[in-house]
Amino acid sequence: MGAHASRQAEVGCLLCGGWRHRPVFEEGGIDIVQCCECHHVFSSFAGEAHYDGFWGDDVADSEHPYWSKARARMYCEFGCRFLTGRSGRLLDMGCGLGFFLKGMARYEGWESYGCEISPAAVRHARERLGIGNVMCTRLEDAKWPEGSFDIITMWDVIDHILAPDPLLRRCHALLKEGGICFIRTPNVSMHLPRAKLKKLVWGMRRDVAYLQARDHLHHYSTSSIRRLLERNGFAEVAFVHLRPVESVNRMDNAVVRGVREVWFQTVRALAVLSGGRLNYDNLFVVARKGAFDASRAGR
Repeated sequence: MGAHASRQAEVGCLLCGGWRHRPVFEEGGIDIVQCCECHHVFSSFAGEAHYDGFWGDDVADSEHPYWSKARARMYCEFGCRFLTGRSGRLLDMGCGLGFFLKGMARYEGWESYGCEISPAAVRHARERLGIGNVMCTRLEDAKWPEGSFDIITMWDVIDHILAPDPLLRRCHALLKEGGICFIRTPNVSMHLPRAKLKKLVWGMRRDVAYLQARDHLHHYSTSSIRRLLERNGFAEVAFVHLRPVESVNRMDNAVVRGVREVWFQTVRALAVLSGGRLNYDNLFVVARKGAFDASRAGR
């Protein structure tokens, strides 16, 4: 807890524990490295295991368009795939400001809960969005009984978690048999080449997002996220494709939006035609507890 650490650490692979790795990117004096054993990519930044300061001490009372408007279509598509025509209990792990939970309130038959370690974000969800079912705690410390949920979601959370195994084991325990853990996380196969291109074109600039070495401690691929989930008890791991986060930049125009749409349709087609071997989309992961049923995974 508390303020982020500010040093670069000599650490073993955050996925396999191996100590042989090579740098693949440098950002703000921090090396992003790749394990020579399992090929997982991770940050050498000395982050904290349970950092609760991402949202600061208080959250401004505003629209927060990146978290509300830019993600609205993605959240809606998730609801259509996984919630429409069904019922159950959903837990959003790392629910942040609560906008996903607010959007899920429209689906009748679903009870939605949130878990978040930032007191400021929890206050925003409760007081400004009116979401009562949000706990301010680590999921490992929450008192829900095993088998409480049909779906657990993690939207851009797992890449921030220094040691993800205890969290995923707890998710597995909290799911009912046949329940799913749904994860969205950046795909290193896309984000690393894009960061290198940005650095080549613009150099290192404070106003450009690269790999966010201080916040994103892990950079997962399809193979590394699958290995991580399977070793924590999930029977089957599949990948789906949802709408991307939309830009809220006022400088965007029809041409830019058109290019983004072409890119999205192209990477989705590549994944389908290659049987999932070529996935350059963000990772939308469906991990099931127990026997896998593709029809229930939203395919």
